[in-house]
Amino acid sequence: MNNRQSKDKLYDHIFHHNVFNTHSHHLPDSFFENFNLTKIIEQGYVHWQRYPLTNDYHSRNAYLAKVRYKSYFIWLEKSLQHLYGFDGDITADNWESIDNIIASTYHKKKDHHLDILKNSCKYDEIILDAYWQPGSDNSHKDIFKSTFRIDPLLQGYANNAVDHDGNNPYKLYNKSFSTLETYIDWIEYLISKQKANGCIALKSAVAYDRALDFHVVDKNKAKKIFETDPAKISLKMITEFQDYVFQVICELACEHDLPLQCHTGMGTLDNTRAMAMHNIISKNPNTKFVLLHCSFPWTDDICALLHNYPNVYPDLSWLPLLSYTAGKKILHQLIEIGSIDKICWGCDTRTAEESFGALLSFKNVLQEVLCEKIDSGYFSISNAFDITDHIMIKNASKLYTRNENK
Repeated sequence: MNNRQSKDKLYDHIFHHNVFNTHSHHLPDSFFENFNLTKIIEQGYVHWQRYPLTNDYHSRNAYLAKVRYKSYFIWLEKSLQHLYGFDGDITADNWESIDNIIASTYHKKKDHHLDILKNSCKYDEIILDAYWQPGSDNSHKDIFKSTFRIDPLLQGYANNAVDHDGNNPYKLYNKSFSTLETYIDWIEYLISKQKANGCIALKSAVAYDRALDFHVVDKNKAKKIFETDPAKISLKMITEFQDYVFQVICELACEHDLPLQCHTGMGTLDNTRAMAMHNIISKNPNTKFVLLHCSFPWTDDICALLHNYPNVYPDLSWLPLLSYTAGKKILHQLIEIGSIDKICWGCDTRTAEESFGALLSFKNVLQEVLCEKIDSGYFSISNAFDITDHIMIKNASKLYTRNENK
């Protein structure tokens, strides 16, 4: 077999490989009723900039002119071309016809979105971060495994404090607590209950609320803050209370053998790069810190932390979809640092169509990086097959499998 034939075989191996998807926000079944192209776009990353989009030709034309070359749009368009069988660009002229194809498909098959995930994407498992209902599996345990979002728990210093999703622990769970001790005991109970119900990880997205430079705070200080009139709590006190609670959660993650998935990089951009977590990572050597999105745009942080700390796991979720070039760069570096048994990937999307687009971007990044490594003589084609198997399914299966099954 010549080199070209071997690379073609590697390409087929990558593009027909089953996948363990480590990070998703896939929406509940009810959302996909009366589904169409407009809804796909409005629920996707391409719509984050909030360019005006209405149901008329001129609005669509202007919208497409704005987003045409964004990576988000490029991979979503490729996904829709593959899934719904059309060629060429999405335009204002063919918008209605594509919209009708998608709407008709969903009308005929209500679970079409699940069919895409299972058969087009070939996901064996998907870790679902249901920020609207922490710990939910969308009532589809056969494919979704839950991660439990802990962000609301950091808002326990006041019953009117909310995270970036508008959640507060007292209102979300209809609870009240008179002491810090009872609050912490309840957090431990809640995490234990989530694990018993099938949760396989914890998730922090607090980078959208605050900086990631967590420090060790004395329990007595946290207790005084908890007992302080909420109207008199300063920003410094809030930060210290959250630091204390996050440390408790890190300890509970270790105790219950639940990897702690942490959003790193984009967020408030106020010290939300992964290196800000250096202190908390070093203080919790037995807690598995999964650093989602590889700290983009500060991706070198991941390389340094990975090199020095065995409890750090890099996750490429979102990154190839956000920036194909950045995805290639960090994957080259991660391979060279020797983390082949740690790298994972997740789509980080809310619809099946965008999930398939994210998967296409990731598979293309993986294929190009491996071929470049082969061409440079860094490793062999057989090594590339081994790396593919690890990144696409083996690493995540090992990381998120309960101890009793390892």
